[in-house]
Amino acid sequence: MQDVDISQINGRVLRIFLAVFDNVSVSKAAHQLDISQSTVSHSIEKLRVILGDSLFIQAGRGIIPSAHAELMAPKVRGLLAEMEALVDMGDYNPHTDTEPFSIAANGSTLAHEVSRIRDAIWKQVPDKTVIFRELGSRTNVETVLDNASTNIAISVRPAKYPLSLNHTPLSSSKMVVFYDASVSEPVHTVSDYCNARHAALDFGGSSKSELALSLEDRGLKRRISCMVPNVWLLAEMVRGSDMIATLPSQLGQSAFSGLQSCPLPLPQADLHFDLVWHRRYDNSARLKWLRSVICDAIKSSD
Repeated sequence: MQDVDISQINGRVLRIFLAVFDNVSVSKAAHQLDISQSTVSHSIEKLRVILGDSLFIQAGRGIIPSAHAELMAPKVRGLLAEMEALVDMGDYNPHTDTEPFSIAANGSTLAHEVSRIRDAIWKQVPDKTVIFRELGSRTNVETVLDNASTNIAISVRPAKYPLSLNHTPLSSSKMVVFYDASVSEPVHTVSDYCNARHAALDFGGSSKSELALSLEDRGLKRRISCMVPNVWLLAEMVRGSDMIATLPSQLGQSAFSGLQSCPLPLPQADLHFDLVWHRRYDNSARLKWLRSVICDAIKSSD
């Protein structure tokens, strides 16, 4: 391993590296950070010399990160988060905070809630940039919070959270069966439900849904005919077909508007959503403010 003088690497240089990595562009990174392109280029060149790696490689008219940069990026995110946590323990003024808020959630499932959160933030800080990232599988929560690619997450409550995460209850929803009444009838019995053709979500994760686990406990199984990555596409799959989809009831206000729903014909616990953050931010004044705004926004919609 080569000797590296890490005293030459500071938070500003690392933030510039991350901006170039995320934007895959020097000019876009400069615009995001509101600094000159020459400052960005100089900082990246300084980091190249220190680390002995090109970091970014010319590819056509653009650039791509090197293998070393790919390995560095999640570590840099975590390091910057730790550095920010050192000073983020006092009073917080959202009007002087220039950093965007980044929230991971399954936005298609929580479209109504996400809109309320956005409006609640903008009511207090009208010019604030709010970034909603797609969470996908709930197993992604620890990764996105640990590498600091997002500030906070909204996730379906798992059986157990990793020790690195903290959480607070946010909302709950009953599971219902959506169907197109112009094509099919509501399901009334467990037999009807299991024999029906189902459309379901597939976020790409390896964990099974609470519904699937609940059915397995009863020795039952759905007949899944179609799987898609988001609820908007799922609604289109159900619309005009004889398929059914089992989802949180609030989706009747967004993606499944115009479709009918009926009760799930077997006992099923409510689906609980939690607000989740990394424990390193337990004392962060910034994150405390954001958590408070989000919780108040969701409670006001109950």
